[in-house]
Amino acid sequence: MSARIATGGMAEVYLARAISLDGQRGPAVAVKRLMPHLVADRRIVQMFLNEARITAQVRHPNVVSILELGMEGGEPFIAMELLEGRSFAEVRQEAAERGQRVPLGLTLRVLVDACRGLDAAHRAVDEAGRPLRIVHRDFTPDNIHVGANGAVKVIDFGIAKADALGSGTEPGTLKGKFFYMSPEMIAGRSVDHRADLFAAGVMLYEQLCGRRPFTGMSTEEVLTRISEGKPKPPTAFDPSVPQALETVCLKALAKDPEARFDSLQTFIAAIEMLGGPAEVASPAQVAAYLDTLFPPDRDPKRLALRNARLADPSNSGADGAPRMDVLPPFGVQGIPSWPVPPPVAAPSASRPLPPLGTHTVSIRGSTRPVTVEIPASPSGKPAEGAAHGVASAGPQAPPSESKGRAPAGAHTPASHGAPRSRRALAIVAGVLALGGLGAGATWYLRRPDVPPPARIAAAEAATTAEAKVSALEGLGKDVRATAKELARAGTLLLDAGAHPQALALAEVYTSRFPKEAEAHLLAARAATELRMGKRAERAIDEATALAPKDVRAPLALADLRALQGDVPGALTALAKAYAQAPGSARVAPRYGQLLSQGGRLDEAATVLSAWTRQHDDAESLAELGFVRFRQEKLDDATALLKRAQRKAPTLAVAHSYLGAVLFRQGDLRGAEREYREAERLAPDDPRALTARCQLHVHEGNAAGVAEVKRTLAERFPDRAVALAAECGTGN
Repeated sequence: MSARIATGGMAEVYLARAISLDGQRGPAVAVKRLMPHLVADRRIVQMFLNEARITAQVRHPNVVSILELGMEGGEPFIAMELLEGRSFAEVRQEAAERGQRVPLGLTLRVLVDACRGLDAAHRAVDEAGRPLRIVHRDFTPDNIHVGANGAVKVIDFGIAKADALGSGTEPGTLKGKFFYMSPEMIAGRSVDHRADLFAAGVMLYEQLCGRRPFTGMSTEEVLTRISEGKPKPPTAFDPSVPQALETVCLKALAKDPEARFDSLQTFIAAIEMLGGPAEVASPAQVAAYLDTLFPPDRDPKRLALRNARLADPSNSGADGAPRMDVLPPFGVQGIPSWPVPPPVAAPSASRPLPPLGTHTVSIRGSTRPVTVEIPASPSGKPAEGAAHGVASAGPQAPPSESKGRAPAGAHTPASHGAPRSRRALAIVAGVLALGGLGAGATWYLRRPDVPPPARIAAAEAATTAEAKVSALEGLGKDVRATAKELARAGTLLLDAGAHPQALALAEVYTSRFPKEAEAHLLAARAATELRMGKRAERAIDEATALAPKDVRAPLALADLRALQGDVPGALTALAKAYAQAPGSARVAPRYGQLLSQGGRLDEAATVLSAWTRQHDDAESLAELGFVRFRQEKLDDATALLKRAQRKAPTLAVAHSYLGAVLFRQGDLRGAEREYREAERLAPDDPRALTARCQLHVHEGNAAGVAEVKRTLAERFPDRAVALAAECGTGN
C-alpha cells in the first residue's frame, strides 16, 4: 500500500497494487481496512467482512468488484477495484448548487445501469446454484458511483442481506436511509428484492418532481406517509412529465410489493422502451456531464487520487489501470465507528437528525437576541412624559371618561407633535408602575385608540410570553400599524412561541404590504415552526423574488429543509447563502457545521478554518476539531478542542469530541473523563452516555456497560432500548 486516499468513520482506503515475487506490478487497486481500534470488536469485524462476502458473489460490470478478502497482521482488509468519479448523490448535489437538475436522460442512464448491477445481485447464486437472495437494503444515490468514464456501479453492500450468507444486522431492525425505505421495511417485515425496486422508484420520482414522494416535518411523519403509500402523481408537480414514465414510477412505488414490477429487469425494460423525452443517455454523455460538474483539473477527489498515484513508489509511469476513484462513504450504516456520538449540533436544537443513515443534521436557529432601546431626550435623560403616563395608562380612565380630555401622551390630534416613541414610553412606564401587564393594563392596551407603538413597547417590556401575546392581540387589524411595526410584533410573537398568532399577523402583513420581503420571511418562519411546509416554501419563494440578495431567504429554506430531514436540501440552501455572505455569523458557522455532519470534511475544514481565523467561536472551533479528528490530524484536533474548551468551558460537545480524540490516542481514562464532563454539562443529551457505553464495550467492562444502561433507562425511559442498542451489545 502507498498513499491513503480516503478516511471514514470505520475504515480507511489506501491506493495499493500487487507486486509478484518476480517484480511484476499489478494494476492499482483500493484497499479498505478497518480502523485499528475496531479490530478487537468481533461484531464490527463480522459486518466489515459481510460486506465483502456478499459483494464478492456478484460479478457484473455495474457492481464494484471485490478482488481479495483477507487478513494482514491480524487486521482484515478488502481489496477492490479503484474507482474514479463521484457518488450520484454528489452529482445531484453539485447540480442543485448550480441551480440545475441532472438532465432526465442522464439520470435514467445512471438509474438503469445501477439497477442492472443490482438485478445481477438479486439473481446471484452460490457454487451449488442455490439462489443467494441478496437484498441491498440501502439502494440510494450515496451508494451509486458514477465513474469519470461514464461507468455506473452499485457500491457499499454493508447492510445487505443474503439468505445463504447471513447478515450483519439483526432481523426486524430498520436499516438504510429512511427516505428510500419500503413500507415493508418500516413495518419490520421480511423483505425481498422488491424493497430495492421501491428505492429505485423513489430516485426516479425525485428526478421527475424535484422532490421526494414522501415528505414531512419530522422523521415520524415521513415514515407514516411511506407506510400509507399514497404519493402524489409526478404530473401534479410537473405537467410535462411523460405519462408513461409517471406510470412506471408509481408502479415501482406501490405500497404492496406484489403490485410492483416483479424484478428490476422488468423495471429497466419499461424505462428503456419509452424513448422520446425519456430517452436514456449514453455513458459518454454521462462522462461529459461529470466533467462539467467536476472539472478534472480542479476536482479535489481526482486531484487527491492523482497525487496518490504520483506518491506510489512502485509507479514509474502509466500503469494502464482503470482511471477510477475512491469509494464513497464506507462502513456499515448504524454501527458506531468509535466511542463518540454522531456529530450533531448543540443539544438545545430540537430537530433530531434521521436515525437511519443519512446522519443528519440539526441547524442552529437564526433568531437574533432582541435589544430593547429606551428613547432619551436630547439631554440624555429618559424621555419626558413618563410621569404623565402613570395617570393616563391606568384602568381608572375608561373610554367614556376620556372623551373631551385627552390624557397626556395619548394619541389624539392635539398630541401629534410629540414623538411616537415618547408616547409609547409614557404608556409603558405606566404599565410598569401598575406592576406589569395586569388586568387593568391589558384592558387598556386592547382599547382601539391605543397606538401600535404602545402595544409593541408594552410587549417588549412584558416578562412572560402570555403577557407579550396579550399586549399584541388585535394589532394586525389596526390599520395604523406600519410595516416596521408589524415586523417587530411578529418577531415578538415568534420569540414568545405564539406561532399561530405570528402566522395570522404575517398573513395580514403580507396582504397589506405584499412587496415587503420582511412580511414573507415572517410568514416563512411561523409556517416552518407550525410544520406547514408548503406554506413556508411559498413564503420563501416570495421573499426570494422580492429580495434575491437577502441572505435570510436561503437561511429560512435551510431551516425548513433541516426540519424536514432533507440534509442535501439544507446544504444547497446554505451553500447559496454562503456564496452571498461568506463572512456572515448567521451563515458560515452553520454551513461549516452541516458540511461536517454530512461527511464533506475538506469543504467543512475550508469553511470553518476561514471563520475561526477571524472569530473565536467556541462551537465552530469544536466542530473544526472534530473535522480534523476524522481527517486523522489528531494534534490539530486536540489543540482546537482545548481552545474551544478554554473559550467556553461549559460547551458539552467540545468535551465529547475531545473524548473521541483521546480514545483514538489510547488514553481511555482521559476519554472517559471527557465523556463524564460532557454528560454533566448536558444531562438531557444522551450522546455522552452512549459514547461512554461504547468505550466500556471496547474495554470489556461489563459493569460499566450495565451502569450506563441503568442510567439510560432512568433518564430516558422512552428511548432507553434504542440508546442501549448503540452500545453495540443489543439490549
